[in-house]
Amino acid sequence: MKTQFPDAGLMFKSGPMPSLHLSLEVTRPQFSDMMRFLEAGRFKEFHFTIEDGADDTWPIHSWGMMTEIRS
Repeated sequence: MKTQFPDAGLMFKSGPMPSLHLSLEVTRPQFSDMMRFLEAGRFKEFHFTIEDGADDTWPIHSWGMMTEIRS
């Protein structure tokens, strides 16, 4: 599952640590799958792409997740 769109979120300077605002815009079936994998403890990796920024803000243009397949 991977979602790409021009405005997936923003990372910005906020005190000593940066803050992250990430918009997980997914379809209803994708949301159901995400919840099922989360409840089963099968999230393997969650990642997002931070682009070059300016003025202490960095745009995020994509995010994705990987899950563990168990048989």
